[in-house]
Amino acid sequence: MTTRSQPQAYTAKLEDKLVFNQRFFQASFELVSPPRLEFKAGQYVSVQVSDQGHRRPYSICSSPDITHGFEILVDTGPGGVGSRFLQNLEFGQQVSLLAPLGDFVINASSAEAVVLVGNGSGISPLRGMVLDLLQVRHDQRPITLHWGMRRVDELFWENEFQQLSQDFENFYFHPVISQAAPDWTLCRGRVTDCLAVHGFPQQAEYYLCGSTDMIDQSKQVLAQGGVAAAQIHHEKFY
Repeated sequence: MTTRSQPQAYTAKLEDKLVFNQRFFQASFELVSPPRLEFKAGQYVSVQVSDQGHRRPYSICSSPDITHGFEILVDTGPGGVGSRFLQNLEFGQQVSLLAPLGDFVINASSAEAVVLVGNGSGISPLRGMVLDLLQVRHDQRPITLHWGMRRVDELFWENEFQQLSQDFENFYFHPVISQAAPDWTLCRGRVTDCLAVHGFPQQAEYYLCGSTDMIDQSKQVLAQGGVAAAQIHHEKFY
C-alpha cells in the first residue's frame, strides 16, 4: 500500500506565470510556510480563491522532486471564480491552500507498461507523472502518453514531450487533434481513435484524466480490448 502524506495548510506566493495561449497558462508558486511540500505525482492542491473561503482544486503539474514549490495549469475557458482569481493574482502575492490531496497517483505494480491518456486540461497531472516516471524514478518500462486537443494552436508542452521522447527511448508521445487541418500528419479525431490506431497492451496500468465523456469512452475501448478494470485509474475534471 502506498503511503500518502496528510494534507495540511500552506501559504505560497506567485513566482511566475507562463501564458501558453488565450485559454491556458501555467502558474508557478514558491512555498512560504511550511517551506516544503512532499507530494505524489498526480495529486492536487486546494486553493482558496475568494475572501468568502471558496476553494478550487488544481492538479500539480510539476515534478514531485521539487519540494520548495509547485506548478499548476489554469484553464480560463470556463471563466470560473478560480481562474479569474489566478488570472488577477500579482507576482509575489500570497495564497492559502491545502495540500497534498487526491489518490490519482502511480501505483506500485508489476505492470509491463504505463499508458497515460488525457484531453484538455486533463494533461496537468499526467505531465507530473511523466516527469516523475522518467526523471525521478528512472522507470524503464514503456511509457506512452496520448493527449487530445481540439486544435493544434491549443497545444502546449508538446515540445517538452517531444524532447522527452528523444531523451528517453521508452517514452512515446502521441498528440491527437480532433479538428485537425489537412496537413496534420499525426493522430486525428478522438483520443480513443488514437488508442485504436496504436494499440494498447493488456498488461499495462492505464491512467485517464480529462472529460467525463473521454474517460467513459476510453474505459469502454480498453475493456473491449481485454484490459481489466483494476488496471484502469481515472480522474474526471469536467
